[in-house]
Amino acid sequence: MRSRIKRLLKRIRHSIRDYYVFYADSTELLDKAQKLLRPLPEGCELVKLTSENKNRYKCQWNVRQMLQAEGEAWAVVKDDNEIIAWHYGTYRDKTSMFFKVKNCDFEHIELLTDERFRRKGIGLYLLYQTVKNLDPKYVKNNKVGTCIKPDNIPSIKLHELIGFRKYHRVILFHWTRKKDGHYKYINIPHYTI
Repeated sequence: MRSRIKRLLKRIRHSIRDYYVFYADSTELLDKAQKLLRPLPEGCELVKLTSENKNRYKCQWNVRQMLQAEGEAWAVVKDDNEIIAWHYGTYRDKTSMFFKVKNCDFEHIELLTDERFRRKGIGLYLLYQTVKNLDPKYVKNNKVGTCIKPDNIPSIKLHELIGFRKYHRVILFHWTRKKDGHYKYINIPHYTI
């Protein structure tokens, strides 16, 4: 009985999420990021991930999850078709994993780089290309948003370097369920970003 209670308490603690909400002007972001851009490592290229090409690439992460967001999914791929970094986000009036997107044109949801390729400017390159290639039909106020965990100091520093500003903190109860091969996220309360 005690072990069940401990597991339940651990699951509840793990389900409480804490984030800072950041916003940036996309024009300012592009200007600042462009000054810091480095070329991709040799043998790497930028690709847009779609449901049609997702099986072409090898990946340690869940490509299906990347494509669940109603938005954009981009990746940096090595010449052997291995995804070494990826980024995805969603547009205004869509729902991301955690939030309803209303206060910005695009919520940049997640950006991950394989540990072997960190500190080479790949994450910045991906973010820059995503914002540069936003679908113009969704761009109303040139504002991009994101949420970052308070303990993710490297990410906070990178985002602040290219023009993101911290606006407020949100705490939510987050539960993940997998149903029919898709992830379902339950968040209380359901914030708007």
